[in-house]
Amino acid sequence: DGVIDLQSNGTTKASLSTGGVFTTTGQSQVQAVSDSSVVTVNSDTATTLASVSITTTGKPVLLIASGNSNPAQTGGFFLYRLYRDSTEIGKRHKAENGGTASQNFVFAINHIDTPSAGTYTYAIKAYRGGGTHTFGEDGDVEGAIITACEIL
Repeated sequence: DGVIDLQSNGTTKASLSTGGVFTTTGQSQVQAVSDSSVVTVNSDTATTLASVSITTTGKPVLLIASGNSNPAQTGGFFLYRLYRDSTEIGKRHKAENGGTASQNFVFAINHIDTPSAGTYTYAIKAYRGGGTHTFGEDGDVEGAIITACEIL
């Protein structure tokens, strides 16, 4: 019938059709980009840069987030980390501006989370360590992004 099935213990896990369409079972994957508004971080309160919701079957979830910061001053730094709903997960990271004001720099973070089956909202959040930072200064084309993918 023109379909190649990939099986494990007699159960089909994925199929590849002759038209090049690859389908899987048991995997969830979603990606979201922050909206077109600019996010400015100038307080000690964690501020969401981008978030995504995913329904999992209880397998580990790979999270990847990245973005672009435009500092409003020479020096300064911000702290960022990932969240599952309101819970901090993974390590906290620091990005420091070693240059002048408006000298953009990028940041990235990844983590493998191990939640039980359910629906979760994951987010990349940042808060000020020193100074003011603008994320996605040109809107969605530079907005932070987060990807969540359940690992088979």
